[in-house]
Amino acid sequence: MRTLSLAIAATALSLASVVAASAVELKPLKANSVDLGTYRGSVYYTAEKDGYRVVATLAAQNGHSDQPQVVRLVTTLNADQTVQLSVPGSIGADGRDATIAFSRRGDVVEVASAE
Repeated sequence: MRTLSLAIAATALSLASVVAASAVELKPLKANSVDLGTYRGSVYYTAEKDGYRVVATLAAQNGHSDQPQVVRLVTTLNADQTVQLSVPGSIGADGRDATIAFSRRGDVVEVASAE
């Protein structure tokens, strides 16, 4: 599992980050990094016959364990649909959840902060 965490972290560092204030357009089969504060990882999508399959994989950044907490969201978006992914805020911080939204408008899939 530690190898998976390191791979996710390396991928996140080498890819374009999602900017909190604006939407980032995703390209099919091309990963983009996402940063939800305590969770970081990558997101990509593929065009399938029943819609656009979005896959987001995130790992906890605040754990001190050899087994990091990994979360994966897999969803299929049809035209004009949005799904949100939220993670709880850090204890001792402001306590606010971090939320991103994956949206499909026609043939465009975007990821943006939902705050």
